[in-house]
Amino acid sequence: MMRRIACISLPRWPTDRLSRTIGSAETAADAGFSRARPCATVARSAGGIRLIALNRAAQATGLSAGMMLAGAKALVPDLCVADSDPAGEAADLMALARWAMRWSPYCAPAKGLEATHALFLDVTGCAHLFGGEAAMLADMVTRMRALGLTARAACAATPGAAYGLARFAPEAHQGLSAPDGPALRALVGTLPVEALRLPGGTTSGLRALGLKQISHVAAQSSAALARRFGIDLVRALDRVRGLEEEAIDPVAEIIPRRIRLRLAEPLMTRQGLELAAAKAAGEICALLDDQQEGARRLVLSLYRVDGIVLSVTGGAGQAHRDAMLWNRVLCERIEALANGAGLDLGFGIDLVDVAAPVVERLTGQVMDLDPAAAAALASADALHRLADRLSARLGAGRVTRTEAIAHWVPERAVRQVPVAERKPQANQFPAALAARRPALLLERAEPIDAIAEVPDGPPRLFRWRSLAFRVACAEGPERIACGDVSDDTQDRDYYRIETVEGRRFWLYRQGLPGQVDHPRWYVHGSAA
Repeated sequence: MMRRIACISLPRWPTDRLSRTIGSAETAADAGFSRARPCATVARSAGGIRLIALNRAAQATGLSAGMMLAGAKALVPDLCVADSDPAGEAADLMALARWAMRWSPYCAPAKGLEATHALFLDVTGCAHLFGGEAAMLADMVTRMRALGLTARAACAATPGAAYGLARFAPEAHQGLSAPDGPALRALVGTLPVEALRLPGGTTSGLRALGLKQISHVAAQSSAALARRFGIDLVRALDRVRGLEEEAIDPVAEIIPRRIRLRLAEPLMTRQGLELAAAKAAGEICALLDDQQEGARRLVLSLYRVDGIVLSVTGGAGQAHRDAMLWNRVLCERIEALANGAGLDLGFGIDLVDVAAPVVERLTGQVMDLDPAAAAALASADALHRLADRLSARLGAGRVTRTEAIAHWVPERAVRQVPVAERKPQANQFPAALAARRPALLLERAEPIDAIAEVPDGPPRLFRWRSLAFRVACAEGPERIACGDVSDDTQDRDYYRIETVEGRRFWLYRQGLPGQVDHPRWYVHGSAA
């Protein structure tokens, strides 16, 4: 299949972004911005402070981007100015790229020059979902303009050709689907040299030599161009003609197990959203059933008509593909977000996307005919479902379970992890050593008063929690070097002891003989 790259060019991105900000953001009102008042953003340059973006009221006064602020103030004394925000513009462009994933998951902002405001989408195999390539490009332009953005779109075999056509071809304002092969090279050749995405100095140098179109540059020797302007010009020329590949780094992880629901009418209520989530969960579970897989996490993406993408994530303690359970988890999460005022549907949701980023292979389960064993399996399954619902309602990090990790220091050998998280452990604790650990480990070792043999014998008598215990037998010591991982860096000698009453404890002496004069004793756990 021939590769097809779509480009959405935003030639007036800073100005359109300023127009969208004025009147919609509280900070704009605080700064004195309004639609009726001339407003502009400025940035410092080598010659002074220049205008970067202007709203319609400022343009109507005759001002233009690139003017010096002093001259603009002389013409329009009441001009309201604010510093430009390149970081904010980049963040907004990244958010717009996530919203544009409705057309293709391979979407990313154009990299290179700061003035190159465009989005690249690898739409190979996606056009038929929108009624063809021309219909898809027209939909891109229409939706971008509905967001208040000046947009032009084109589709070609290479990102360089797609950008050049989207930015400079006259037909791109309605969407241009370019042909392949020699016809594409001829069409690209008519574009100006600015389509090569080169620095302004290189473009000015080419025009000074009379090389105003890409065809004029392509007719020159590559060696001569490299000597005069550098290798970047030759590489840009090869990219736009399809002689060098240009990768697209998508803004989001590509998840193959994904279902999308395009809605005829935007969803405005939570009840309608829950119905759409139920349908999406059913379809993704059917897809997982075909692959004999189960999901441990589902991500529900909600595309608002105003360019905002909301995300709802649900997790599970064990992988499964039960649509009813997943629907319940997602609805619980939606309800929790709605109660916390974190679910703003805006002017409606027109696209629902559900993906399974974490899946596991599921095999057939053997049914146990023993009633006790079957009841235990049912109880464990019910526990997992309860944990999933609590995680969805309270948050993924609020419901945890204890997990053993490989560490010699006992209090560091366990950790709390979310119930929906399960990663394979690379270093397991030695089984022979784990068998000698107590069944119950105290959250914090408690000091005891002990009488023991000198210098390193086990205790014979100790007092713990106001009770005296006499030791019948003891096993040890097991020496553990704590190093710098413990609050107390002294090494420990652990003993497994049994009292005359039959109780078993796990004790340790803090401080080895010869290191301290008076070692301290602690009880750290007990066994059945």
